[in-house]
Amino acid sequence: MDAVLIDQVSRLFAREATEARLRQARAGETVDGWDVIAGAGLPLALVPEADGGLGLDAISVLAIARAHGRAGAPWPLADALATGALWRAALATAEIAGLAETVLALTLDWTQTRQQFGKPLAKNQAVQHSLAQMAAEVAAAGAAMGLAGMGLAGMGLAGMGLAKPGLEGERWQQVAAAKARASEAAGVVAALAHQLHGAIGVTAEHRLGLFTRALWQRRDVAGSEHDWHARLGAQVLARRSLWAVATDEPAMDLPGSASEGDRFRFPVVGETAERAALRADVRGFLAGELAALPAHVRAHSWNGHSPDFSRKLGQRGWLGMTWPRALGGHEKSALDRLVVIEELLAAGAPVAAHWIADRQTGPLLLKFGTPDQQARFLPGIARGETYACIGMSEPGAGSDLAALTTRARPVAGGWRVSGTKLWTTYAHKAHAMLLLCRTGEGQRHEGLSQLLVSMDSAGLSVRPIIDLMGEHHFNEVHFDDVFVPADALVGVEGNGWQQVMSELAYERSGPERFLSTLVLAEELVAALPDVTAAHAAIGRLAAHLMVLRLMARGLAALLEAGEDAGLEAAMVKDLGATFEQVIPEVARSLLPLIPDLPGRLLATLDATVQIAPMVSLRGGTREILRGIIARGLGVR
Repeated sequence: MDAVLIDQVSRLFAREATEARLRQARAGETVDGWDVIAGAGLPLALVPEADGGLGLDAISVLAIARAHGRAGAPWPLADALATGALWRAALATAEIAGLAETVLALTLDWTQTRQQFGKPLAKNQAVQHSLAQMAAEVAAAGAAMGLAGMGLAGMGLAGMGLAKPGLEGERWQQVAAAKARASEAAGVVAALAHQLHGAIGVTAEHRLGLFTRALWQRRDVAGSEHDWHARLGAQVLARRSLWAVATDEPAMDLPGSASEGDRFRFPVVGETAERAALRADVRGFLAGELAALPAHVRAHSWNGHSPDFSRKLGQRGWLGMTWPRALGGHEKSALDRLVVIEELLAAGAPVAAHWIADRQTGPLLLKFGTPDQQARFLPGIARGETYACIGMSEPGAGSDLAALTTRARPVAGGWRVSGTKLWTTYAHKAHAMLLLCRTGEGQRHEGLSQLLVSMDSAGLSVRPIIDLMGEHHFNEVHFDDVFVPADALVGVEGNGWQQVMSELAYERSGPERFLSTLVLAEELVAALPDVTAAHAAIGRLAAHLMVLRLMARGLAALLEAGEDAGLEAAMVKDLGATFEQVIPEVARSLLPLIPDLPGRLLATLDATVQIAPMVSLRGGTREILRGIIARGLGVR
């Protein structure tokens, strides 16, 4: 995508879309200024250069439409750019993404300016959480635009300047999911904006209505979300797999860069032929390995602890994938790793044994650990033989992690640790804990450090905590004056808080934040008859899943580039938890449509219902995540 061109176009729209013209359009009057747009050649964006056009690719054309939406520009640019159902839907998606950004910006400005009870509205926590929800929906709309661009590019229509009528083409699902998800986001963003503006926002005097009215209109252009949900749902039921439709993507090597000026960075990264081949390899392996594992067991995927399975993954090179070969890794990309993780979780593989070590402990040691620590732990993790647990939460410090009291006092040769950690997943089977504790003085976030503690240390005891399902994966870990040697310090003493924050980006950004309940969705789709009454609900799941996958892929690219993606990771975690918790409710609502309910579906539903409450708790509660997003917006 030509960033310079898009920037110039954005400036053109911002200059020409004056408030006077916006109000004229709102009143139904004829608006001048189209001659400037036409003079810039924008209606010919898709026409080949040889024919006098700009010859732009599909993603660049959608970026122009997004800029048009940001400005609230009142000219029918989309009608001039292309024809055909899919192009119209994609262009409407892009305009929604731009309009939603402006509505969020207007709402941020209002809530930070408007005083209530002696302080700006934005200082109210409930307002901050609403702003965070708006922001996540705006980000989803932006990612939906990227998904639409992938679909159009995959159909090879960019050079044609038009699309065939109807839904011809193998990749219409991407455009359908994009339009459906963006339209749904438009409704949420507009509703929250008016709620936060209060009475002033529903008057003709305020600018907000100039943009929310356009959002409402774009929701129904080229089909509403309900129309596209139904079409997607019919496709899912025809193929008998939500995951198969969600991963049916064109193989293309997209640039993987976010647009300049984007508030939320979710690069559009395509599925290459090499990654598609890797995906097929993983699926083939899992089909054999999991054939005898019942669905209700697979529904507990990353609570399923199987050392044998983890060792097999290590043997195939699917653990420590991005790490240096000298440390047992395989020097693959973060996007290769994402493919493997997606397929493991979608299939419900028992990944708990290696999960924390591969996802968090290893990357943290690569970033902050000493050469000796890396050599001691990383090869074993990559083989699927060394397991780790996380020592963060405490009885009095869960969401408020900085309130932790576990202390390591310096002694000859190291530290003596006293305190208690809580909710420590698989501490009873881990070899080491990455412990966050106080090694110095200071306020809350100060004086914290991380230590690598052997789980067989004298004075360390583990008490099991049984969950709703009767399973034991939580634990309380007590440290009674436990000696930890000096070489167990990870990173710099006193830098523990900063290290933990970087670690949490890995914990919150992955597909486990939206695939934990997918086994139930697949069982539901397999059992449902292909009836119209089921289409919309299943199609909505498909649209959300496809956009979340693209967001997670963009996050993987950011993290691989060394970017601080804490804000974007919090958004994926928040949106993903909501998606995961909706799946069992959708299943419950559609059960009456199934004539002979399979016992395996009911067992999987029962298992998933008991998992669902924890998905908005683990990795940071919904409230904490929305606080992080609010901080990223500058209102906290």
